[in-house]
Amino acid sequence: MLRLLRIRNFALIRELEMEFDEGLNLLTGETGSGKSILVDAFGMLIGNRSSQDMIRSGCDSAVIEGMFEMEPANELSRILADAGFENEENRLLIRREISASGRSRVFIDGHLATLNLLKTIGERLADIHGQQDQKSLLDLSAHLEWLDYYGDNGILLSEVRRRYKLLRETAGRLLEFEANKEERLRRIEILRFQLEEIRRIAPLSNEREDLEREIAVLSNSEKIMAAATEAYSVLYESESSILAGMRRLERLLQELERFDGSWTQHGESLKECLFRAEDIALAARDYAARCDFSPERLEQAQQRLLALDRLSRKYCVSGGDIFQYTETCRQELENLTASADASAGLEKQLEALTAHYLACARQLSEKRTRDASKLEKEIRKEFFALAMPEMKLEVYFQGAKDDAGDGLIHGSYGLHGLDNIEFLIAPNKGEAMRPLARIASGGELSRLMLAIKSICGDEDRGKTLVFDEVDAGIGGRVAEAVGRRLQKLSKNNQVLCVTHWPQIAAFARTHFSVQKREADNRTETVAHPLSREERITEISRMLAGEIITETTRRHAEEMLEGTEGEVQ
Repeated sequence: MLRLLRIRNFALIRELEMEFDEGLNLLTGETGSGKSILVDAFGMLIGNRSSQDMIRSGCDSAVIEGMFEMEPANELSRILADAGFENEENRLLIRREISASGRSRVFIDGHLATLNLLKTIGERLADIHGQQDQKSLLDLSAHLEWLDYYGDNGILLSEVRRRYKLLRETAGRLLEFEANKEERLRRIEILRFQLEEIRRIAPLSNEREDLEREIAVLSNSEKIMAAATEAYSVLYESESSILAGMRRLERLLQELERFDGSWTQHGESLKECLFRAEDIALAARDYAARCDFSPERLEQAQQRLLALDRLSRKYCVSGGDIFQYTETCRQELENLTASADASAGLEKQLEALTAHYLACARQLSEKRTRDASKLEKEIRKEFFALAMPEMKLEVYFQGAKDDAGDGLIHGSYGLHGLDNIEFLIAPNKGEAMRPLARIASGGELSRLMLAIKSICGDEDRGKTLVFDEVDAGIGGRVAEAVGRRLQKLSKNNQVLCVTHWPQIAAFARTHFSVQKREADNRTETVAHPLSREERITEISRMLAGEIITETTRRHAEEMLEGTEGEVQ
């Protein structure tokens, strides 16, 4: 909702500041006073194309600023946050600068921004309905939103959207599986081949170390047996063996101990050495007896070690890691096989979700068809009341798209269901139905949009709706009908309207008078809000022209009194 509009050096405006309120805000004034200039300036503020021709003569630049009040945590807040503009005050300051060189700069909350971003947020802040500004007429998605609001299809539409999002999410996951399918199958074959090759060799944990030790023993068995035999002989078997000498020494120490008890400890130490020497001698004897050189076993161990080395080199792992590599391959194969099973499960899930989506979307389509028939009849009554008795509206349902989509979801499926609609209009009796956006008359366009939004415009809740030329080519009775519909629309939206009719002006909650004046030998446009007494004077002027009588003033006051209850 627009709260403040400040304009400087734009067309006939030198400097102007206007504060707007909720509800219906009216701009009145003589023809040529500059009312449409204010609408043009507001249009540029929300992203319309700028032109250096609009800069006030003799000035280097024009500046338009607007302060908007936003609803908290809405789509607009998300768009701003995504663009890096954090807004926590629920107020938005927009500034547009137009230089004589043709350059235009945009500022949002004091920070430089792009014109594309301004257009994006401008579409959510306001709609301008006049001969030159009918963006929503060209946006066919808006037509569908109008029909859904009229039919109160919010709950059903939300369910369609929920199911479509699930459908897209599942399809996306399946597409990822499909995109990697060939690579996954190739990897599965490689892993199976590797595991089969490793299985045939069947490496064991720490097997390489055991084989290397065994080969070392078998390759030196003669030397090992000779050394063990000689060790046994030196310790035990020869006449001058170490154990024989140690026993002689033991007897001598016992003799010394008989005469001197201090030798007891030496005798104990010698006994311990005797026990250890005997153990070593027996171990050498037994080892020599067991040492049986087998050329066949040596050949087997060497061939086994060569096989393990080949595996290690082939799969670029050290010999000790081939067992762990096998476990890694086995786990990867299990994961890939499980992914293939998951892909099959996703296909079944996608099929079920598609059926659920179609059931709900078709239900919505049937409801929209019934709603369209009712809307066509109801809006004709509005056309008649707004001095367009011959105008007819048709809700045209376009055929389903032939687009096959991405192969998983048909191109006709969408977030809003299966339907693509367009409002068609026949302005006069006997004319063919044509797209709504091709209507030429600015006044008809504005009243047409007023009729549509009066019946199905609540999708715009929170927007500022601007109507220019809405009263072109109508009479007083119709003007009152237009005023009532503007006032009704303003209960959920802020409405700005330019009018020449007192019957419409009487419904204003906030009324501005736009005038031309001379200052410093130059003409400029000014505007100011009217008090109640000033409104009576302005409406009197609109009723009677320059000569205002007491009768005219009483009539104007009666008009205000007749609408004040409705406005409140």
